Amino acid sequence: MSGRFRMTVVGAALTLIVSHGALAAESGPRLRIGHYSTGSGVIGFVLDRMGTPIKLRFDGSDEILALTAEQAPYNSMTLKRDDGIAVLRIYETGRVLVFSDKLSGGSADAYRDQQAEPLVVKKATREQAETEAESLGRRLRDAGAPALAIALDAPRLSPDSAAWSAMADAIAVTGATLDEMLSSPIAREVIAAKLRRVVIRDADQVDVRLVDDALIVEVKAKEAITGRPSSARLKSAIGDLL
Repeated sequence: MSGRFRMTVVGAALTLIVSHGALAAESGPRLRIGHYSTGSGVIGFVLDRMGTPIKLRFDGSDEILALTAEQAPYNSMTLKRDDGIAVLRIYETGRVLVFSDKLSGGSADAYRDQQAEPLVVKKATREQAETEAESLGRRLRDAGAPALAIALDAPRLSPDSAAWSAMADAIAVTGATLDEMLSSPIAREVIAAKLRRVVIRDADQVDVRLVDDALIVEVKAKEAITGRPSSARLKSAIGDLL
């Protein structure tokens, strides 16, 4: 083998190694976030595993779920909502199993079919959060809760605090939950009879309580997504309280 030919082969090999390394570096993060769909197309979602907590958003919903990981059989990991219900199971092989009442048998494999952007809470100012609260109150009154008012209680937050984004997110999730519940005639009657106010409060804990005729939704405003209850937890808590 001539010296020139040897150098050409070595150069090509080095190029291949560098290219492979660059591809691995690019595909590593890319494969940790993406859009997934079931084979039937019934369920679609964005799964963001770029950091902690793992985040998920189903198609057709603006709510971002923070998921808690638990070890499961067969080298897998179960991801649960804050109400303890399993949403996904991820295997070491890369297999993703989604759980839903919408699926025949309750679960199905999901496959990555698109790229996706990281899941983050929409930025909002204090003024925008207050406007959202007023708008939600009007919408809920039109939906069958005529005396219901929405209030924000966050004296610890300065007017320019970034935590107002989390407050606005909590308003949106609470509103979507109550909207869904008011679509039921029975739930609408109970809510209209028992509730006069919904207070979304910045606190040191995440909780849902009923105090007299007020529903108190406590959030950790400085912890976006993980600092507020999910719609599933809200719905369950409201149903138990009322």
